[in-house]
Amino acid sequence: MLDLLLITLTLIILVIILFLILRFSRKVEKVSIDQETVKGALATCWKELGLDQDIGAIKQRADDIQKATQNLEDLFKVTRGRAAYGEFQLEQILRDLLPQKYVHIREKLPKIGKIPDAYIKTPKGIICIDSKFPLDNYRKMVEAKDEAQRETFARNFCSDVKGHIEKIKTDYVKPQEGTTNFAFAFIPSEAVYQYLTECEMTLVTDAAKEGVLLVSPATLAINLNLIAVGLQAMEISEKAEKIQKNLGKLSAALREVEDAWNTLYIYIKNAYNKAGEVNEKHDRLKLTFEQITQIEETSEK
Repeated sequence: MLDLLLITLTLIILVIILFLILRFSRKVEKVSIDQETVKGALATCWKELGLDQDIGAIKQRADDIQKATQNLEDLFKVTRGRAAYGEFQLEQILRDLLPQKYVHIREKLPKIGKIPDAYIKTPKGIICIDSKFPLDNYRKMVEAKDEAQRETFARNFCSDVKGHIEKIKTDYVKPQEGTTNFAFAFIPSEAVYQYLTECEMTLVTDAAKEGVLLVSPATLAINLNLIAVGLQAMEISEKAEKIQKNLGKLSAALREVEDAWNTLYIYIKNAYNKAGEVNEKHDRLKLTFEQITQIEETSEK
């Protein structure tokens, strides 16, 4: 981007210099500058500044971008390629926003037996996500130049979307079999999502009532952030419960230690009291023994 800006400024400066030379040549009759001389000077400046190489590189980059754009357009024209791109985009969003232990990509649902493009395992149930959104008639609608054809393709597109919504509802919205009461229909294009929310809002709201939430990459990211917060809160709650249980066990162990200490203290106290009694008796017995010894020594004298 900086190189392009410098080249643009250089070209502007060259044009200004050329303009001044031509204007000055008209005023000064003695100075004669022919067209070939001007072209030669410009060519020399162009080559010395390396602008010919820079322009060539820019043209090559532009061709590369055009080829890449064409390849992407071809990808979206093929249903299988478009589906693969939607699955790839969905997987990247899920990997970026949710812990891997909750994310399952193209795995069979335990009870239902279906294989969604992805699902999220939560304490409230399994959230299924489908990314195979029908876009053929939308592309034809956008490319159509005739208004009547555009309206026909628009009706066909809405019909495709309704059928897709019904399929997602039938396959993946089964609370009695372990799923949540809703599923996500992932639209890998913000433009398509914007068209539906602006021109077919009734279809979007009806789908939500049926338990199918239409989401674009941006709105899916918002929903996943909310889910991530809920999962984190659940983990914190589970950890708090474990800590509370461990504290209960520790409290019970402390009570047992306290009871054992109280029993030991009673024994120690009783032993101390008995030791005092024995010490007193020993002192009295010792005094008596000394008195008897003194009496005997006195009688012998």
